[in-house]
Order: sequence, then C-alpha cells, then structure tokens
Amino acid sequence: MNQTSASQGDAPVALITGGARGIGLETAGMLHSLGWRIAIADREPPTDAELAEDPRLGDFLRLTLDVSDSASVDAAVASVVREHGGLNGLVNAAGYNKHQPVAELEDATWGNMFDVHLGGTFRCCRAAFPALRVASNPCVVNFSSVAGQRGRVNRAPYSAAKAGVEAMTRTMAVEWAPHGIRVNAVVPGWINTRLTRNNIRDGKTNVDNVLKQIPMTRLGEPAEIASVVSFLMSSQASYMTGQCLVVDGGALISGNW
Repeated sequence: MNQTSASQGDAPVALITGGARGIGLETAGMLHSLGWRIAIADREPPTDAELAEDPRLGDFLRLTLDVSDSASVDAAVASVVREHGGLNGLVNAAGYNKHQPVAELEDATWGNMFDVHLGGTFRCCRAAFPALRVASNPCVVNFSSVAGQRGRVNRAPYSAAKAGVEAMTRTMAVEWAPHGIRVNAVVPGWINTRLTRNNIRDGKTNVDNVLKQIPMTRLGEPAEIASVVSFLMSSQASYMTGQCLVVDGGALISGNW
C-alpha cells in the first residue's frame, strides 16, 4: 500500500478532516507512515498537551476547519494546495454524535447533524475537486457508520445523515470516474475511541449489550479503520470506486440488533 515517491516533494498529499483525534488522527498517522504528506483539519486543533503527547502531530500541516462553513472549507483546501503543491487524497472523517428521541429533536439539532456529516462531506469534496482532477491517483474516502444502515434508537439525524453520505459516495463515484477520481466510503461499527470510552464511563453506552451485537465480541480499534482507509487510498484499490466497506466485527450480519 506504500505510495512513497523517491523524494518528499513527490509524495502524495492527503487532507484528513477531523484529523486531530481518534480515527482521523490514527488514519493520518498510518498514511504518513506509508509515505503520504499529511494535512489534518479540525474544528478544535490539537492542544499543546496533545502535541507534546503525540509527536506525530508535529509532522502534519495543522489547520482549523469548520466543515459546516463553505469559506472555512475552501480556505483549508487552498492552504493545503499552497503548502504542498497539490492534493491527491481527501478523507472526510469530521463528525460527532448526539443521542435524542425523535419526538424531542429540535430543528437546530437535526439541521446541524446534517450540516456537519452530509453537508460537510459535500463541501470538502466540492472544494477538493479542482485539485484532485489534476492530481495523480486521486481518491476520496468518506466516513459513514453502521447506524446509516440499521435503525438505532435515539439516532435518527445521525443515521439519516450517514445514509446520505453513502448515497452521495455512490453518486460522486459515477460522476467523478471520468476524471480518474475514485470515491469510496468506510462504514465503522463500534470503535474504541475516546468518545466511546466516555459514553461507557458516563453510562450512555452499555458495553455488555454492545458486545452481544458483535460476533467478534470486542470493539474495533481505530487502527483497524485506518488500515481500511489506507487500503482504499492505495494503488491496490485502483479499480474500486463507489463502495461502502463495512468494518464492524460482523455486527450488521449477526441479526442481534
């Protein structure tokens, strides 16, 4: 999967939104180890403590980005192209989740969930298109969720937005294939992120019930998602586009939802 070129200046460039922490950061680190030049963009940039704790962050171009704002997105992509001379890959990992019953949802909550997950993915792809269409081996990896393929209590806007990401991924794959741009998505299940651990700690997630839904009887690790993203970004996936790869330990096929 290594796309390393002879010189750093020839190495492919990837922009990872939501890249300051969690799966986004793990993806950035793995791609960097495979020879990519990395830009991470996040609404909350790494803190000084995080920079001291994780030396990988010092190797990345770090940008502040609000994916719900077109001007912010356009500026971030322009910064990457200006700094690195182009853009070969885009990973749309920015997002958040909020659990709330449909009957109690406010318009603002519903709208913001779509604005970040579906709208944010759209804005980043739109902004990146001019650079991707002239790049070598250009690719996009969007982030969906198993919640977008199954009904989950108290997750209506999140699930609906993620289902939209998958539909948009397929449409973009068809539209952009003539330009040589591959567009795929990764569909994570329950992953051992800081958010998941906090929800377990705070009693918002019953880990025993979660594990009963997963045939492999464990949470996934961020590196296991990052490795799939890295594959989709590599030349080994050169004939794959429009695919939404589920990485969930078998949860969707188990029938235990």
